Amino acid sequence: MRAIHTRTVGVVRAMPALLTLMTLPVIVLAQAPIEDRGVRRDPYVEAQQRAEFARRAAEEADQHIAQAVVSAKAAEAALASARSQLDAAKAGLERARKDLAQARAKAGELHRTYEREATEFERVRRGGSAR
Repeated sequence: MRAIHTRTVGVVRAMPALLTLMTLPVIVLAQAPIEDRGVRRDPYVEAQQRAEFARRAAEEADQHIAQAVVSAKAAEAALASARSQLDAAKAGLERARKDLAQARAKAGELHRTYEREATEFERVRRGGSAR
């Protein structure tokens, strides 16, 4: 049992030194200038990658334009529909106002007729002469 304990203590004591040795290359690489960190690439490959990236970006921009055109056409159609509904509503409002004016005129005429007839009825009821 004692041998296992002694060996475990030795491993635990050696752990910081082992970790330092493992992380040392990473620290050295991180402190190196940018040019030394990576493998130098072929200018042809880099130019090809930049061209491919630009091509993909241009395709995405074209797709965005196509989507914007579809959205604009849908908005124009909705606007045209809303305008026709507005025009129909205005025409309906004008008809309703005209009908209202006619109904008020007729109601006023009927109220005047009622007042005349009620007055005549009251006069007849009190014993007056009928027309």
